[in-house]
Amino acid sequence: MRTAKFRREQRGQVLVIVAIMIVALLGFTGLVTDVAWYEVNLMRIQRAADAAALAGVVYLPGNVAGAQNAALAESSKNGFANGLNGVTVTATPEALNNLILGVTVTAPVRSWFARLFGVTQFNARRNARAEFVLPVPMGSPQNYYGINVVCRNTDISPNCPLVASADGSGNLAALGFFGGVEARGTERQNGDAYSTYYNGNPTLNTGFDPNGYQYIVEFGPGTVNGSVWLYDPMFCATGGATSGGRRLGVGDLWFGNGGTGISTVYNLMDMNGTPYTLSDDMLIASSGGLFVNSNAVDKGALYRGDGNYGGGSNGSGSADCQGSAYHNNWYRLATGLDEGQYRLQVVTSSGSNAENAINGFGVEATSLGGPTPRVYGQSRMEAFIVINNTSVFYLAQIAAAHAGKTLDIRLFDPGDISSTNFKIRIPTSTGFQYATFTWTTTGISGCAPGSAASGGPTQTLVTSTSLCNYYNNQWVTISVPIPVTYTAPVSPGDPPGAGGGWWKIEYGTLGTGQDITTWEVNIRGNPVHLITP
Repeated sequence: MRTAKFRREQRGQVLVIVAIMIVALLGFTGLVTDVAWYEVNLMRIQRAADAAALAGVVYLPGNVAGAQNAALAESSKNGFANGLNGVTVTATPEALNNLILGVTVTAPVRSWFARLFGVTQFNARRNARAEFVLPVPMGSPQNYYGINVVCRNTDISPNCPLVASADGSGNLAALGFFGGVEARGTERQNGDAYSTYYNGNPTLNTGFDPNGYQYIVEFGPGTVNGSVWLYDPMFCATGGATSGGRRLGVGDLWFGNGGTGISTVYNLMDMNGTPYTLSDDMLIASSGGLFVNSNAVDKGALYRGDGNYGGGSNGSGSADCQGSAYHNNWYRLATGLDEGQYRLQVVTSSGSNAENAINGFGVEATSLGGPTPRVYGQSRMEAFIVINNTSVFYLAQIAAAHAGKTLDIRLFDPGDISSTNFKIRIPTSTGFQYATFTWTTTGISGCAPGSAASGGPTQTLVTSTSLCNYYNNQWVTISVPIPVTYTAPVSPGDPPGAGGGWWKIEYGTLGTGQDITTWEVNIRGNPVHLITP
């Protein structure tokens, strides 16, 4: 039988145990509170680092200081200002890929329960990495874009004259196409996916873009007096095709009746380091109204061709542009330019909906000193292409950093020449290899009912036969897996200073002809995105 003394002693022990348990429970609760508070702040710091990396990376690779300033400013907006309250924020481009920005945010996190043991704060650290996939350079590894041979009605293909450089340094090797932009009132099915207002008048082209086409002009460090030139920037109709299948002159022609004025405007802008954004571009030169409402025909004997200037009209009432300073000559749009990137915008949206034609042109960048400039299309381009059996054109420059990703090539209204097929060439150090790809299309022409809307893997895409153009007025998307071993090599035959990684597109036909088409090339995925640390 337990005594009263025993029971009192037992109650005392229980009180001690309860007191100890309460202390332990409070300690555990305090520890959980500190851990939870630390985790909450880690998430806040991670969000700040992510936002900072995304904000800063768009300034790479050309403006490292701008990238760092933007990253620090964005981190501050998220509550972590560098140098305040023990916070440290660093932003640094990666050494092996200067299109990746790494951001580290370190900040103190105050403690609660741990203060009882003299620990007043914990140090928290989080990293973020963001990648900026620049717009893919297209069309040319040279300091000029959209330059081809110039044919006259007395020329026998392929002996057409070469275009001389704007600075008189010699003839320019033909790229196989002239740049092109179609007038606002033109039908989309003629090959221009963006500048054309109609897709079967009165049906509108839902892809119409008043911003037209963008070309990038790059002047490197040490540039002295950079200049931007335009070849044959005006509209000057030059008649029908020669017997060799080449359009005369630069190829300007009306699709409908001749005698309608055609407007083209060229604007040169400082990009301010943001290639995907037009809103902060600063206009520094413009052709203004110089080439607006141009209603002209080359009536000289050399360029009249068969006299058919479109729609049965020979443009007899149009002005004679054979002696114009802007026809088959260079026009200097801007000079005195320093190092940096500039955007050349080519638009015809200023014209009326009655304008129905294509205006061909070329672009060259020159300087009196410094590295050789670059000129290329930005992610999309329209080209007036001349085909002679098997013809090969520069398509796009793909950097080694994209190894293992997927390249999407979109071709609009492709291969309207009889019996056309396409192949994609991947550069190697010893030549090239044909890419294996899959493809899809937005539609099939009425002359090819039951044809497949997708296909592959394959190395050849057939777009027409002698009886049918399969993809008239349609987009075809070619998806190419970029090999994980891809290193963007310089391929034999590339011009000096071109840099590596220039892919090509091969046209195969049964004869000679011309094709107006729109091309787009992009690396699949969001151009600005976070990547795994």
